[in-house]
Amino acid sequence: MIRCTNIMLLILPTLLWSSVAAFGTQISGTVKTNSDKPMAFANVFLVNTFEGATTDADGHFYITTKQNGHVRLVCRFIGYTPYETDLAVHKNEPITLNIIMKPEAVEGKTVKVTASAFTASDEEGVTLTSMDVVRTPGAAADLFWAIKTFPGLQQVDEGAGLFVRGGDVNETVMLLDGAVIQHPYKYESPTGGFFGTVNPFLLKGTFFSSGGYSAQYGDALSAALVMESQDMPAQRAMSVGIGLAAESIYLSEPLIDDKLGVAVSGNRSNTKMLFEWNRSKQNFSNYPFSTDLNVGVYYHPAKQTQLKVFMFRQKDNVGVEVDDPDYESYYNGDSDHRFVNLSGKSVLNDHMWIHANVAYSTYERLMTLGVMNLDMNDKLLQSRIALEMALPDAVVLRTGISTYDTRTKIFGTVPENDDDVNPNAPRQSVATDYDQFQTATFAEIDLPMMFGAIVTPGLRGEWTDLKQRYRWAPRLNLSCPITANSHLTAAWGIFYQMPETRYFDPYIGNPDLTSMKAIHYILGFQVDNENRMFRVEGYWKDYQKLLLDDPVKNYTNHGHGYATGMDIFVKDSYGPISGRIAYSWLRSRRLWMDAPAVQSPIFDIPHNLTLVLNFELPGGFSLGSSYRYATGKPYSSTINTYHDTRVPPFKKLDVSLSKIHSLGKQNMLIFYAAFSNLLGRTNIFDYRYSADYLRRAPVESAFGRSFYFGAQVNYN
Repeated sequence: MIRCTNIMLLILPTLLWSSVAAFGTQISGTVKTNSDKPMAFANVFLVNTFEGATTDADGHFYITTKQNGHVRLVCRFIGYTPYETDLAVHKNEPITLNIIMKPEAVEGKTVKVTASAFTASDEEGVTLTSMDVVRTPGAAADLFWAIKTFPGLQQVDEGAGLFVRGGDVNETVMLLDGAVIQHPYKYESPTGGFFGTVNPFLLKGTFFSSGGYSAQYGDALSAALVMESQDMPAQRAMSVGIGLAAESIYLSEPLIDDKLGVAVSGNRSNTKMLFEWNRSKQNFSNYPFSTDLNVGVYYHPAKQTQLKVFMFRQKDNVGVEVDDPDYESYYNGDSDHRFVNLSGKSVLNDHMWIHANVAYSTYERLMTLGVMNLDMNDKLLQSRIALEMALPDAVVLRTGISTYDTRTKIFGTVPENDDDVNPNAPRQSVATDYDQFQTATFAEIDLPMMFGAIVTPGLRGEWTDLKQRYRWAPRLNLSCPITANSHLTAAWGIFYQMPETRYFDPYIGNPDLTSMKAIHYILGFQVDNENRMFRVEGYWKDYQKLLLDDPVKNYTNHGHGYATGMDIFVKDSYGPISGRIAYSWLRSRRLWMDAPAVQSPIFDIPHNLTLVLNFELPGGFSLGSSYRYATGKPYSSTINTYHDTRVPPFKKLDVSLSKIHSLGKQNMLIFYAAFSNLLGRTNIFDYRYSADYLRRAPVESAFGRSFYFGAQVNYN
């Protein structure tokens, strides 16, 4: 339980911060629904300025403006018709407004609905917002964990890794402000990592496609996650948070009105108290620990041009016991991730926009486990420029070019047998020094057709200096309205991906490897009405040129396979109750890596079901619950079999409770508590066997039933 003195220590500096008020005219008021309910987290702002506010728990907002004369005020909230009004602002004459928001009427206009796409933006038509991420029970305020509540994601372990529609975790490309994030996870593992790299509240919007994605993105066989960081802060703001395993702080300041602003955030995570409090079954030589610092600098050289520098540095380390029937050992991992991205966007005229960025990142990682001892260093210099043009007859053209200069060094030792890391096992040396330059161009066009349909053909060309040739990847997307709020969608496309750099090692890999390939076929139907959504999609993915073990060359591109399935997504709300259901059926088969024939890979999880319910209670309380079920992961039960049986099904019930207490003028105090795995079920994700397969040890979830709590203060 957090003592009152600790809460006061959090509140005192923010009180001092907020007492430094800017001079100007105050515009204040309330935002309510047409049923007279306060609307929290609505976005209220003045057009063509960076002055705005977000409503508090009681629907109140306060804007201090230095404008003088006539201005236009806009209020927006998902599922409601935007409210707009003209105001006459006079210096030191306060303005008070009472805004009523009405549910948005769905008109029979041309709307582009993209197959397999979900968004998480606080201003556009969405299925998941930043607040949804934080309030999703069991998501631990992590964007990737929240995305895993969507259909098409497989529950392979208890981490944040995104296994999409029968694809491996590394088959999803992730971008931030146009730049690829090579290592998007904290505490990285072969199945991704335990948490995502990016804090959801640092993001303005997120787009996730589980297949058939745009020609703008490439080097991924399965999916694309596209994130955009926040723009220039509209006002001074500060938040401080403390929890059972983490502390955080956020500061933002507009330094020069409409010209220059800065935002800084930092997080520190020390999980020792969390694991000890909840009596974790896991033994550690070093409890998971991480720190990160994020800085955003924003500059507007002209009214319709923005430059943004977003950078972060993250460090994490962990030492965890690995259960094995033959020996006792600890996995130790330390990583240091640095990323800086300069991006810009500008409106050239009424019909043309340009986006550009250049980014540099480094990732250093030390890993030891038994016979394995690796030192890895990744460096990536990348650039991108894209142009978007609105042509006559509602035609939209997008085109651009990207470059990627990759340098990877890996040194150390690995076991001769991939599955045997026993400290006494035979080992071999690794000395990878890999340098690759890639360039990619794309073009796609939205073509309105009869009856409101939109066809989007696209073409992506990718060139690498390893093979000195282009790979052409055509794409096609179709959206066809059936009624005012229902659509048929279809997508087809060819997708390429280079193998991970470690597979090009001349000693344990094959420098002559080429790109892997996947072909997507998708057909779906969607009904979207206000905050209600129903979506069903079927898909087929044809995999070619996958990696396959070879006794002479180590690896070749002779692997192949397929994935087919169906995804269903339902989202609805009724008064104070909202919820969503995601169900996926999957059949995935591959001849790849060490598989002796076309068999189920570890991410072949036939059934995945997620139920999420949220209840808005009186007094600013919110109660949430989620239940997840997934078929058990396949594993090999004897020395002469391959993935012939499955572990027990995954089952997990999570509950969360939060309380928002208004401190006046958009300032609020948030308390939260979460119960994870409320039923106390021990989920098994795999078995480790002795060399003769006579003994085995289960790979279990780190927690049984666990509890977490914390508080955060927000001041504007």
